Amino acid sequence: MTARVAWILAAAATAALAAPARAETADERRALDHLDRGVAAYRAGDYARARSELAAASALAPDRANPYRWLALTEVELGDCREALIHIESFLSRAPAGDPRVGEMVAVRTRCVAPPPSVVATAPPPAPAPAPPQAEPSIVHRWWFWTAIGAAVITAAGVTTYALTRDGDARLPPVTCGATGCRP
Repeated sequence: MTARVAWILAAAATAALAAPARAETADERRALDHLDRGVAAYRAGDYARARSELAAASALAPDRANPYRWLALTEVELGDCREALIHIESFLSRAPAGDPRVGEMVAVRTRCVAPPPSVVATAPPPAPAPAPPQAEPSIVHRWWFWTAIGAAVITAAGVTTYALTRDGDARLPPVTCGATGCRP
């Protein structure tokens, strides 16, 4: 038997094995298309569209576990734990033993079954009373006022000292004013 004949026999055997599967997978192929679109919508945050696509996938391939898993995750995102629990149980009944996704679904089921945190009905605390308006501090209580006073005192002392020590004469020269202006 030549390599060509062996190749033809292998191709024929593969086609013979695949032919019955193709007759069964027309709905499964459409289910996979719905599943892909549903997962993409879920990941995009469009949970309503994801629910629609995933419901179509589970209707076309009711014996497959994965559409139920994604439906459960979508229902949890939509806040509908009752429906999520139904889909979780559907997934768990169809998933093979040892499937790593089983742990994920058990954790989601636990979150959905857990009681909501208790809320104690109490009256809201009274709103705090508005603070009384603060009076503007007077000018003598502002930090810059005394700084300015100190600077003025130091300047006045300096001018006075200069005037008194200039040539030993504490008097200012006389000023005479005439038609042409004023002169010392």
